[in-house]
Amino acid sequence: MNFWNQHLTIKVASSFLFLSLVTVGVVGGFAFLNAREALKQAAFERLSAAASLKEEEITRWFEDQERDFLLVTQFPDVQNNFQILLNSKAADANYRQAYKVLSDYLANMAKIKPSLGEISILDRSNRIILSTNKQREGQYEISANITYIEQIQPGDSFAPIFYASPITGKPSVTFATPLRDAAKVRQGVLLADLNLDRIDQIVRERTGLGKSGETYLVGSLVTKNAFISKDKDKTPDFSQGVSSQGIDAAMGGISGQGLYPNYAGVLVIGVYHWLNDQDLALMVEMNQEEAFAPARRLAGTMMLVGFLSMGFLLIGVSWLTRQLKISGEQLENYSHRLELKAKEAETANRAKSEFLANMSHELRTPLNSILGFTQLMTRDSSINTSQLEHLEIISRSGEHLLTLINDVLSMSKIEAGLTTLNNNSFDLYTLLDSLEEMFQIKAESKSLQLMFERRLEVPRYVHTDESKLRQILINLLGNAIKFTQEGGVSLRVRIKEESKLQQQEGAQVRKNSHPSFFWLYFEVEDTGPGIPPAEIEKLFKPFVQTEAGQKSQQGTGLGLTISQQFVHLMGGSITVSSTLGQGTIFSFDLQISLAEVAEAPIRQLKRRVIGLEPNQPKYRILVVEDKWENRELLVKMLVSLGFEVRHAENGQEGVTLWEIWEPQLIWMDMRMPVMDGYEATKQIRATLKGQATVIIALTASAFDEERFVVLSAGCNDFVRKPFREEVILNMMSKYLGVRYIYEEKPLQKDELTENSDLKLLSLEEMLAQMLAQMPTEWVTQLHQAALCTDEKLIFSLLEQIPEESALLTNTLSDWVNNFRIDKVIDLTQV
Repeated sequence: MNFWNQHLTIKVASSFLFLSLVTVGVVGGFAFLNAREALKQAAFERLSAAASLKEEEITRWFEDQERDFLLVTQFPDVQNNFQILLNSKAADANYRQAYKVLSDYLANMAKIKPSLGEISILDRSNRIILSTNKQREGQYEISANITYIEQIQPGDSFAPIFYASPITGKPSVTFATPLRDAAKVRQGVLLADLNLDRIDQIVRERTGLGKSGETYLVGSLVTKNAFISKDKDKTPDFSQGVSSQGIDAAMGGISGQGLYPNYAGVLVIGVYHWLNDQDLALMVEMNQEEAFAPARRLAGTMMLVGFLSMGFLLIGVSWLTRQLKISGEQLENYSHRLELKAKEAETANRAKSEFLANMSHELRTPLNSILGFTQLMTRDSSINTSQLEHLEIISRSGEHLLTLINDVLSMSKIEAGLTTLNNNSFDLYTLLDSLEEMFQIKAESKSLQLMFERRLEVPRYVHTDESKLRQILINLLGNAIKFTQEGGVSLRVRIKEESKLQQQEGAQVRKNSHPSFFWLYFEVEDTGPGIPPAEIEKLFKPFVQTEAGQKSQQGTGLGLTISQQFVHLMGGSITVSSTLGQGTIFSFDLQISLAEVAEAPIRQLKRRVIGLEPNQPKYRILVVEDKWENRELLVKMLVSLGFEVRHAENGQEGVTLWEIWEPQLIWMDMRMPVMDGYEATKQIRATLKGQATVIIALTASAFDEERFVVLSAGCNDFVRKPFREEVILNMMSKYLGVRYIYEEKPLQKDELTENSDLKLLSLEEMLAQMLAQMPTEWVTQLHQAALCTDEKLIFSLLEQIPEESALLTNTLSDWVNNFRIDKVIDLTQV
């Protein structure tokens, strides 16, 4: 019996030990696999984040070098010396003078821009005639190793040519741009060898990648793949080129991640990115042994617990239970760490938004000077037509750059969840008419038919976010015209079927002072080439363009993304349908409420201010701005119109000057050294005298949330840089009651020819003749509106005057603005 019991005990103990071993083995195996999978995903996320940051820095670095390189040739006097050097003989005095000027200029540029190494000028035979390395002059340059750049267009792809330098043996990049004469004929070439040390610094940064983490760049050098940036001390020489699963995939244009042997045969976990714009493969890798060490340690601990349990039976079971509990806590802690990583990623996203906001300030501040001084220079009557065209080019380029900055910032705000609706009441018909006028010229230039169809039931006055609706329509219409080569583009607006009942009940609802909501349906149709089904899925992804968009080399790839987000924010949805070879239809719906006529703002006519009306008080204006160019812009603009202006470089000087001079209005920049605009405004508002001073904030921030902060500090209003002249002057008219003298729009030559008899008539007779050409009903309405002093209706009627009667429009507008409605009554008296 004892033997049986002993045998049974052995069997039970053996079975228990066996089951314990199996259980521990299974638990250990699953724990190892789960931990390994979790570690793998965490490693991929960490490596991907590092790769993305490095990719952005590398791309930004190459873009900066492109701009810096092209900047070398942009100055007119430098271009003149280029032409002298390339088209004169070495014995000429002009040649020697140009040689000296350009030698000094290029040497200074090489010092200022250390990333541009040796800078050389080649003649038409590729012979070096001038170089910052004098030993190279007279030699010939190999054109196969040169990366040509002539201009930078938004959305351009850029792939520098890497080659092995014959001097250093290291990978090198040489930029080149043709030097052309006035007839656009190539006379020579400007070369610059890039210093790639900064690329090495970016790539070699290993923060957060552990002991075995490694990052490097691989590029194609004619016949093989070679390291462009790599820690040379740890890398053997690969005479036949480097290769691995990740390198081969990336050099084939594929970005991804995986587990594979690296170029040296070491098992790694890696992330590889194909940098299309630079024709490079970025590799971020770390050893699998280091990456999965915690999982192996966890599994080893659990197996040890299993072996101990077999020796101590009951004690082992209890001990194993406790260890499993500890392991569970470890897994929970690991899960907690993963959550922290997710929060860190969210923090990084917020940091990116903050970074973009700061970059917005840095970019919009110089843009303010560019666009502002351009407006100021157009006032100079001494400039000729050619110079005026150049100013218009500068202005259009600045406006285009501002649009790109705003697109990127809009995308950043959308990603950070900061975009909000700013609903207002407006005239929908006027909005659509202005868009039709805006795109008509562009459509006619491509011989396209532009059609706007608006159903009769569509209301005129609505309440929603006008600026976002306008941006959506601009993006869709702009794309449609851009990609359509023949046929036409149509915009159709109607009320959705489910909203018609609400529309019929609208009158009763408005009587009860409750908004009537309904759905407006918009369709933008074109007869372009259509969109392949495979590309429709990525249409609304940020920074992604279709094949047609890439060929056009225009835009940032954000227009449709921003439009989709705006439509969703306004409570609607956007869809697209396309047939190859026939065209595409983008459609979206928006929830909109009705608005009364009185709620819609008056559309002011744009006329240029040329001075101040006489018999007004002397207006003292203080400009507080730390940037000299922005301060100078405002001072010159206001002084030229007749204002008394003083200026200060920071808030502390501004407060002191305000106490002494007592200006009626202060233009206050909000970001300044010593004392910022917020503190200066608070100190002024703290006094009784300061309560009567108008303070208007100037800021380069692109975020609407800044308005609340500025107004809370005590400012009366808010103007965003880059500002327009008319915005500045309208603000001063609003708060000080300033009255201006406006420039009259002269008649064109053809108008003078057709109406030559008008030249001999008085102003009243000319106005009477123009008024006689308007419908009798319109004249009666204008007369009644003048009798009732209804300025809103008057301005609404003035918008219906055709362009050829601009003199009538401007004169009547001046009379209303200067409180001479009596003249309007007399003129329209039947």
